[in-house]
Amino acid sequence: MRIKRIAPSEAPDINLIPLIDVLLVIVIFLVVSTTFMQPSQLEVDLPGTQSAKEDTAPTEALRIRIGRDGNYAFGSLGVLNETQLRRELTKAMATNKDGQERRAVVEADAAATHQSVVLVMDMLASLGVARVSIATAGGKAP
Repeated sequence: MRIKRIAPSEAPDINLIPLIDVLLVIVIFLVVSTTFMQPSQLEVDLPGTQSAKEDTAPTEALRIRIGRDGNYAFGSLGVLNETQLRRELTKAMATNKDGQERRAVVEADAAATHQSVVLVMDMLASLGVARVSIATAGGKAP
């Protein structure tokens, strides 16, 4: 019995369209998921506490960061001085038209001066912020 081999007339090809579709979905997912982050240009090293609770600050709270060099950051805004910070906080408070109680979270670097923290708290008090929280790094002893 003789078996005849049939030579393939065309070379097999690789279909790249499904691969491209999967890669596009992955790229879209990465682009969409990275837009939810609010990077800050001011890195702070929060002081630790013995009994730290979870960060329960509401997402609508005003977040002010104080760097070790005395610079400030508000929300996603970059490095600000005192005048710029006061202007941005005033704008943020002006958008509060529903009369809801505003809250603020102060994230001060462990090496930040006491004066810069007091200055921010004084600004918030003069603008009518009802509750001010000071963020700490959970579980680290000072």
